[in-house]
Order: sequence, then structure tokens, then C-alpha cells
Amino acid sequence: MKHDILRAADRVARPWKNGGGVTRDICTFPAGSTMDDFDWRLSMAEVREAGPFSSFADIDRTLMVLQGRLELDFGAGEPVTLTPETAAHPFPGDVAVNGKPVDGPVTDLNLMVRRGLFTGAIRHQPAGTIRIAADLAAVHVLIATSDMEIRCGATASRLDRFDALLMGAGSGEDQMLDVTGSGLLIAIRPA
Repeated sequence: MKHDILRAADRVARPWKNGGGVTRDICTFPAGSTMDDFDWRLSMAEVREAGPFSSFADIDRTLMVLQGRLELDFGAGEPVTLTPETAAHPFPGDVAVNGKPVDGPVTDLNLMVRRGLFTGAIRHQPAGTIRIAADLAAVHVLIATSDMEIRCGATASRLDRFDALLMGAGSGEDQMLDVTGSGLLIAIRPA
């Protein structure tokens, strides 16, 4: 299994057109794809002001808050409130939604997958041993939410907060990672 460390310090901030925040891409597929032609995209955003989310036709989104508190208003029922302690929230990218940071700016993790091509999920990952199944088609990303040490066999790596470990398609054998520090584990699979 191929491993690449993607450092948070290397990410380029792209201001939003409405001025309400910035986005930093973590990784996209295919590599070098744009906002119009990606198959999947993982990014972090700083939400500074309330406003509508951009609409993405044929895209499924999953949102996880890393810092702060964010209310999502889908126009019906009570708003959904996300914090670093809550589970990730999936929703269609072409559904109207307004986001409102509560009590200050919010940092979130945003996974977008092209509907019908890929599926994606984000979960909290505590310290301990992580088993990455021998899935020849899946991609996994581990985002450090605290400083983290990772050992895979004889290889050891250190991630600072918000760094990512990109684990490409499997080799046909399960991989065991010993992790100190907490994080988020993202799994992206063909539909």
C-alpha cells in the first residue's frame, strides 16, 4: 500500500467568491482535477460568515467540523448542529443549505464524491491500532486532529495537527497502523 504524507502547511488557501471563508484542498482524484471535473475531493475550509453553500450537481458531500460549531439549515425542520464531537453529516451537494458559524469561525473537513462513481465516509479515529482492509480499489486518508505518531511495520511517521496520510489502493494484504493521537479516518470506494 502506497503512503503519502500531505502536510497542512503546504496547502494553498483559496478565498471564496463571497468572501465568507477560504478552502484548502488536501487531495483530489484524478490528480490535478478542477472543481468542475473531480471524481472525489477532500478539503478543509475556514467558515467565517454565514451564507449559502455552493451547489454541486451529482456530488454527495460529507461534512465534519474540526474546530468550532456550525449550524446547517436545509430549509425544513431544525438546523443540524455540527461540532468536533458529532458524527460526520452526509448530504447531497445539489441541495440548498446555509451554513452559520456559531460563536466564531469554524474549520471543517469536506469530502465530495461524484454520485454513482464513488462513495465516501468519515469517522472519528481514536489512538490505537487501525486495520486497513485489503481493498484493492479503496483509498483511505487519515487526518491528524492532534499531533500523531504512526507506525506501519518498520516505518514510522509523524503528523502534526491537520496533516494527512494518504493511503492508496491496497496491495491485497491488510495493513495494520499503530497510531498515537486522535484523528479522522476517511474511506473512499468505487460505487
